[in-house]
Amino acid sequence: MTASIRPFHYRLARPGYNVFPGAHPGQLTGSGQLFKRHEPLLASPDPRRIDLRASVLNPFDDYRVKVFQQHSKLAVYLIADLSASMQRALPVLCDFLLSAAQSAADNGDSLGFIGCGPALSPRWQIPASASFSPLRRLAQDLRSLQTEGTADSLVHIAPLLPSRRSLLFLLSDCHFSATLLRNILHPIAHHAVVPIVPWPDAEFRRLPDWGLVRFKDAEDGRGRTLWMRPGLKRRIEQAFDDRQNQLRQSFRAFGMEPLFMTGDYDADILNHYFLQHAL
Repeated sequence: MTASIRPFHYRLARPGYNVFPGAHPGQLTGSGQLFKRHEPLLASPDPRRIDLRASVLNPFDDYRVKVFQQHSKLAVYLIADLSASMQRALPVLCDFLLSAAQSAADNGDSLGFIGCGPALSPRWQIPASASFSPLRRLAQDLRSLQTEGTADSLVHIAPLLPSRRSLLFLLSDCHFSATLLRNILHPIAHHAVVPIVPWPDAEFRRLPDWGLVRFKDAEDGRGRTLWMRPGLKRRIEQAFDDRQNQLRQSFRAFGMEPLFMTGDYDADILNHYFLQHAL
């Protein structure tokens, strides 16, 4: 990890369920500092936690024991769109992968990766673990990757994920149909999903007011040359704004709030996101 790539802080509002202690609120009881409830001594046989006041007030004349909420580990996955249109976004993907790996390590969590092209490939799949080395090597491989085709395999990721609620980062430019997006989101809606949409400003905000501009569809290879003028530039920008609103509404229909990245990766953008949104 380079010095310029920093970790970010993430959290979940809803408690998780994991038998291994960690940094996140959990549903299990055990070692912890957050009081959860009182239980009979027979149910929680730990005399060190007997609450004498609660025991005296108990009408059933048995000892009451304090039970605490145990914090638990969290499974985190980065699901990446590796279609042809994501070629320009690979630096953002690689930087975010390294940042997420360090963030998960700081919280004692495990991080996994699933890369999705036209079909799922074991080359771009790493099971969730606390090991940093495989993710570092993966980031190096991704930097030299020549993406191609579509990301249709995104609809097949659900069986590769944990059955219990996990934190998923879905990184995609979402240059596909609304129907495909719904088919992708529906099987993973029970997880805490953070959609990250890299849309560089250069693609639609920095077009010239006048001149010939060559446009090319990265996924089907078709090209078109247009005479750029202020009116056409405004229509292109408006089309991107409309598409962004459509994507936002599509994600919100599944209880997800997308994060649009218009420049290089910055961990502070993720910090601000998690301060604003409870998952």
